[in-house]
Amino acid sequence: MLEISGFKSFTGHLFDNKEDCAAWEARARAMQSEVIENLKKDIIESDPESFPEDLLKAITNCEEKDYDKYLKALAKVAYWFNNSGLNYDMNFVCYDGKGCRETAEWLNRKATE
Repeated sequence: MLEISGFKSFTGHLFDNKEDCAAWEARARAMQSEVIENLKKDIIESDPESFPEDLLKAITNCEEKDYDKYLKALAKVAYWFNNSGLNYDMNFVCYDGKGCRETAEWLNRKATE
């Protein structure tokens, strides 16, 4: 049996020594902080009223120790939406395809009447 020893980071990566693992974790935490801070800034500068209050509070009040957890959850939500077939491009929700085209046409007709 081959014995493997190493250091596993919180991101799941394996390293041969503790110093490389610690350096990677510091780099990963810095990247996470940058992403969270940019997200908070973008939300505040864009349209904070369009976010449900509970979600806005969760994002703006999350602590650095929880960044990993929040970013993983947001990535899962983004993945789901990107692969769900939902279409928000026309400022309404529908599934891509014929039904979405029909809904867009109906809304356009109503807007011009």
